[in-house]
Amino acid sequence: MEEKKIKIELKAISNPLFADEVIVGTVVKAAKTKEGEIKKDGYIRFGFIDMAKRQIFAEVVLSPITAKALLKILDDNLKKLDEELESKELPKKPMEIAKTEELTYIG
Repeated sequence: MEEKKIKIELKAISNPLFADEVIVGTVVKAAKTKEGEIKKDGYIRFGFIDMAKRQIFAEVVLSPITAKALLKILDDNLKKLDEELESKELPKKPMEIAKTEELTYIG
């Protein structure tokens, strides 16, 4: 099977929102096959909360592979941010925007 590369251009269509709290949960569903095996599927669910308004303003559901990519990107970005915040110099350039480069769509 030939692997295809797809270029995806993204434009932000919303204004950034401020979340000062987040709740995270998992959703697991299971089904028994005709052979008696159990097949499971699961997702990670995020709820972003604005505590001043005391409401969840966004819910996001991710597949496990996307959640793992998010974890890696967040960890990398937090390390870079910590280094920048500890530095006593003015930033030389804006922080880069990270994306889940290792994820590929099969089409």
